[in-house]
Amino acid sequence: MPMNKYTRRTLLAQLAVLGCSSPTDAPQEAAAAPSPWKLAIGLNGFGSSETHHGTKYDYDEILAFGRDQGFHGIELWRNWQEGYPDPSDDAAIKAMRQKVESYDLQVFSIQAGVNGVNPVSDDEAERAKYTDALKGYVDLAVKLGCDVMGLWPAGRGAGRGLEEDEMIERFARAVKPVVSYAIDQGVPISIEGEPPLLINQPSHYHKLFAAVPDLKLIFDPSHFDVLGGAQGKPEDLLIELGVDRIGYIQFCDGDSTLRPFPNGGAGTSKHLPCGQGVYDIAKLCKILHEGGFEGWFQMDSWATEDAYEASQTCKDSVVDYLRSAGLSA
Repeated sequence: MPMNKYTRRTLLAQLAVLGCSSPTDAPQEAAAAPSPWKLAIGLNGFGSSETHHGTKYDYDEILAFGRDQGFHGIELWRNWQEGYPDPSDDAAIKAMRQKVESYDLQVFSIQAGVNGVNPVSDDEAERAKYTDALKGYVDLAVKLGCDVMGLWPAGRGAGRGLEEDEMIERFARAVKPVVSYAIDQGVPISIEGEPPLLINQPSHYHKLFAAVPDLKLIFDPSHFDVLGGAQGKPEDLLIELGVDRIGYIQFCDGDSTLRPFPNGGAGTSKHLPCGQGVYDIAKLCKILHEGGFEGWFQMDSWATEDAYEASQTCKDSVVDYLRSAGLSA
């Protein structure tokens, strides 16, 4: 028995018999505009979940989760397992990058910070040592294929005894040449302010950006909330500093409190899965979108009990906003 051969003419004829219109006459849903954001997971969330709650994570499973749930990249954390390779160890760096890329993810950023060296020391040689070490992180970020790099300044105790202006002036002198170097290398630097760090007040941000205009910031709602007065409105400091100052985002919900460190320290701003805190997540996304932010949007699961859940809920919240705004997820 001969097989039926379907052509456009026979298909249209059959549709006409059934009283249907041509496929081309059917209303076409407008295609969503491309998303301005690339979504990522952060290795810091998984590592800190281990230290705070004893939850154990397998690196390959983390990468598979990122791939399978539609994330685009990952931010590496220097305190994860063996840490970062030496910036001169090309073989180890290549292996680290290839492992991530084998899961169809990009190392979009590394979290950089120089341990044991005070960037605001009275000793000029120590400050110069900090500058040189930070340049090494930039070299590492370039070799890993990063688009940006995060900077965590020293703990707030590093500036003890210094007036605010002197502290900021010294820190700016230490980081400014590295910020310029990083821009030349194509990996602009964004700084994170937190309660226990050297940069921990809105005035610190303003003075630092005046001294180092090319330095960007990381928008983390929990830190912006706490540093801005702990009123449950991270958007206030976001608007004050400006969306155009953002280099990339570490996104979470929060409740205006601190989460103590496992060693008994006061801790840092509490990060929560989206929907479990007090922030207006859709409003934050709208401010970022309408403010013109384009770039990496990491779901920050810092010290949450289940970093998979926190990463997923925040991604879902961001995707919900993107779809409501007519953007592809």
